[in-house]
Amino acid sequence: MKKLIMLTIIIITHLTTHAQTPPIITLKDSARKFAKDVISTGDFVFNASFTQDGKTVFFSKSTVNFGYIGIFYSVNNGSGWSAPKPVNFTGVYRDTDPFVSADGQRLYFASDRPLEGQPFKDYDYHFYYVALDGNKITSKPVLFSLPVPAGPAPSYLSFADNGNAYFFISDGKVDAEMYVCKFKEGKYQPAEKLPFNDAKFIDFDPMVAHDESFIIFCSPNRKGIGSNDLWVSFKKDNTWTEPQNLGPKVNTAGADGAPGLSRDDKTLYFLSNREHADRPVYPGGKVTAEAFDKLLHSTKNGMRIIYEINIADLKAEH
Repeated sequence: MKKLIMLTIIIITHLTTHAQTPPIITLKDSARKFAKDVISTGDFVFNASFTQDGKTVFFSKSTVNFGYIGIFYSVNNGSGWSAPKPVNFTGVYRDTDPFVSADGQRLYFASDRPLEGQPFKDYDYHFYYVALDGNKITSKPVLFSLPVPAGPAPSYLSFADNGNAYFFISDGKVDAEMYVCKFKEGKYQPAEKLPFNDAKFIDFDPMVAHDESFIIFCSPNRKGIGSNDLWVSFKKDNTWTEPQNLGPKVNTAGADGAPGLSRDDKTLYFLSNREHADRPVYPGGKVTAEAFDKLLHSTKNGMRIIYEINIADLKAEH
């Protein structure tokens, strides 16, 4: 009987623990479109990684089904962001998820371009980098490999300033887990799973703070607000805390993801399709092709675009 009572207590405790709603963070700022009408125009855009001076941003632009994906850049000349242009190596294969290194000398990205001497394989992604001089690309793409487990390739690479590399690996079915390859004595160590990984959760697209004090990632099946939420975990005592939901200022009932950070880690950039179309009203009550096309190519067309929000209070409170 004593064993039965103890087993019952354990089961109730387990169920209660896992039924609890995870902590939700409420930020002071509210999200707004990033580079409205220049970068966030109604096209499907995502990612944001900046050069050291913060004046050039690299991001991805894609068709809705990811059939075509390219990397673009825009320059802030002091009066606003310039019209985006493609980087010089993109346009044939799917290139995505750009990330500028801490020293500003490399632009990392993922691509399904064929490995040297091998045939092209659809969606067979690998990591690459090109050399940067300011915002100028000065080399051809170079393959970048990490000591990861055999099997599916890693995705969504980000780095802390100490060189530690974060990414996720998905089985393409029911699981995705996040890893780190620590950089020690000039080389990368074997991949380690982050401690809050759990086979019942799908966690992906990790973006680590430059000082490695927190990591923001996506999950579609943690108990959150929408169909895909952004979460944060803080580094304390050399480990990672239980993830917290970034709350209603970031997450919506829809899908929010593809996190990126400013160089000072005080601004979060992410994709969202939170703007919905109102019923249009036309002059004279009659639609014109020009007016309708304007709606189709606006940020109300349901495409996901890049939003930004100040998260300085997120870091300050933890």
